[in-house]
Amino acid sequence: MFRLIILTFLFSSQLSIARSNSEVSNIEKVTQTQGLVAFWDFKKSDGARWKSYYDSNIINRSFPLFLRQIGDPKRYTIKDWPYKEEPSMVEFDNSGPFQNAIRFNQGYIYGEVPRKEFDGTLLDLNGLKPFTMIAWVKFEGNRHMVAGIWDEGGWNKYAGRRQAALFAGLFNQKGVIGHVSSTGAASYPQSNVDGAQYARIRAIDGKPFKNGDWVAIAMSFDPKNKNVTAYLNGKSTQYKLADPVTEDVMQNEEIPLANPLSFSQPLYSPRSFLIKYNGYDFHHSTIKEHGLWVDLNENKIEYSQKGDANSKKFRVLFDILREDKSILALAVEEEVSHGKVIDVPLLKKIVSGDKVITKLEQFTENEWQQIGSKIDIELLDGAPFTFGRALGLDEDGLEHGSIDIFIDGVAIFNRILTNSEMENLSFIN
Repeated sequence: MFRLIILTFLFSSQLSIARSNSEVSNIEKVTQTQGLVAFWDFKKSDGARWKSYYDSNIINRSFPLFLRQIGDPKRYTIKDWPYKEEPSMVEFDNSGPFQNAIRFNQGYIYGEVPRKEFDGTLLDLNGLKPFTMIAWVKFEGNRHMVAGIWDEGGWNKYAGRRQAALFAGLFNQKGVIGHVSSTGAASYPQSNVDGAQYARIRAIDGKPFKNGDWVAIAMSFDPKNKNVTAYLNGKSTQYKLADPVTEDVMQNEEIPLANPLSFSQPLYSPRSFLIKYNGYDFHHSTIKEHGLWVDLNENKIEYSQKGDANSKKFRVLFDILREDKSILALAVEEEVSHGKVIDVPLLKKIVSGDKVITKLEQFTENEWQQIGSKIDIELLDGAPFTFGRALGLDEDGLEHGSIDIFIDGVAIFNRILTNSEMENLSFIN
């Protein structure tokens, strides 16, 4: 009898545990995962604005999410959204994992977390900070950006404030794309082939998905293992794809993996970023890239090369101007080799609108001669975190971005989730 009671108790306990596990909601599965920086489910609010869930062990605040339309400077809540015509109409779909997906549509209706709300926090995806981003989405139309910090800045090769973002549908693909940028602008400004004006550093998952299906798409940035990975429904599929711009510059002997993507550089921030020089002949040189990492938080610059070093000597000229006057104690003019770090003698604190001016010289025929282009970059504040629309391109135009994308949730973690965690949070299978 005693044994029967024990067995009955154990069986009842197992049923209770199973029942308890089955009753854990999809929202709870996300919020109970360690390292949650932000999770928007388009339900949680302060009565007007949508707010994010977060892990109080790593961050102490929620981030508000507003509705926006390109060309309208105002931010709106769901209660005061003024646009009623079809392209801008608010629509919800309760068939997804969190049962309150909102439709975003190009520049007619997109979501925004203002930069001032998260600048300098864990949501500011920059430097060598690891992260995982997951979005639960259903596409109905053409695909573009889903979520992230991605101001394209027009197609000027040195314009833009790109950091990291989830995409789908670029590069003639129908799968998940995790975009990252160290330059904030074009990835290979030294190239002149078609597409060189764009950002090209991206992981592309090898498995496509159809419109009309709910999918969990994700990306991770792992600075320790030096890679970016894209995931579909909790799984990452290896993929190789030759990129014409990358190949024009790097001329790889073998097509490199596009997923996971080998990537060792820090991500862009408005005061710490990579400049790549352009206008020189890299096709007939062993050096494929000349770069300058500008760190205005530490007031240093670092020169770098990609490719094989040669015997030629190079010199970097660097200055920062405010209203056409230098704010350095002395403009930098120094001979460099790969890895050379140079102090930047700032006299004033950097403000938005200051301009970085730099050029590269090579010692030829017993004198220093400029090679390539003089580069002029305006220092701006960081871009917002947006949903369904990348900013900057056709800033006053509405018809750019993802068409009829339903987003049921977006979550960002401050670490690389394990394979089991990724699969557990897909909610698809």
